[in-house]
Amino acid sequence: MKKTFNSLILLFFVFFWIFFSMVLQFDKAKPEEFSYDYRFTFISPFANAGYWGNTAYGMLQADKQLHTNTKFTGFLESDAVSMGQAIRSELYARPDGLITAGSSEPAVVNALKEASRARTPVILIDNDNPDTDRLCYIGPNNYEMGRAAGREMTLGISEPLYAAVLIGSSSSENQSQRLKGFEDQLSLHPDCRVEAVMEANYSLLTIREMLPALLKDHPKINAIFCAEGYSSIITGEILSDLGPQYDHMRVIVSGHTAEILDHIASGRYHCTITQDCGVMGQMAVEILKNHKEGVPPKEDTIYLENIIISKENLDTISPYESEGVTWHLYNGNLLLTPQSEN
Repeated sequence: MKKTFNSLILLFFVFFWIFFSMVLQFDKAKPEEFSYDYRFTFISPFANAGYWGNTAYGMLQADKQLHTNTKFTGFLESDAVSMGQAIRSELYARPDGLITAGSSEPAVVNALKEASRARTPVILIDNDNPDTDRLCYIGPNNYEMGRAAGREMTLGISEPLYAAVLIGSSSSENQSQRLKGFEDQLSLHPDCRVEAVMEANYSLLTIREMLPALLKDHPKINAIFCAEGYSSIITGEILSDLGPQYDHMRVIVSGHTAEILDHIASGRYHCTITQDCGVMGQMAVEILKNHKEGVPPKEDTIYLENIIISKENLDTISPYESEGVTWHLYNGNLLLTPQSEN
């Protein structure tokens, strides 16, 4: 009996020693694993593994290098009211800085003005709005992106060009600027013009429903410019489903998802006009950290270079990367690690 009791005491002390050792190891690792200098939040219009996922991936890489921590908040279906609510909600958590896409919608503008009154620095990406008192803008020159698409669209043409432009939303400044740049460039050619503009609200389902009807209603259309990423992903598939009469449609798109690059490789797409959005995310985190340490941005507006990818230089770019990015969905207390573009 005494021997059994001693064995139990010995086992208790062994168990206690193992548990205590694990606690010590956890406490020792905890500061290195969880501490950071500044805490930022990226409020993205969408939670996906494409353009916005790659942007968040750039922020993630910057966090590892700069000892910062960025939270990624996004939406499966975004709208201005939800964006404004998410910005206001995040202000209660007192982040050291915010990164988000600019907008002229009152709900977003008013929320960003609240951030300014709370002295929370904001960097706008992808779409600018200087009236929001943002720290700076980082992203494409959207008007020049449209001009670049127009130049590629008219390159070497020998017949009249009747183009359809697929946009996400007419209320988005970046979409309006890309459309204006494209129209201005086409106007330099007397036989080229925009035949129709299709607004699909960044919905794959809506694009699938609307594009065949658009082409049927406008039989002259022989070119398509997809001014945003969602139509860029699915237009090639839709044209293939519609039959060989659309095999010679000149299609210029935006972004570089795996689907887009596959359509360029097959010849379905003439080219894509894209930017390094990972670098955009990295720069946003770096500039916010520098600002917190008393170093202001060197420029008010930082434009990303437009990169034109065609079949000839396809090997110079890879699909979007978002490994390790975990989205906090604002529309529900869920965490999503996206696997594919939404």
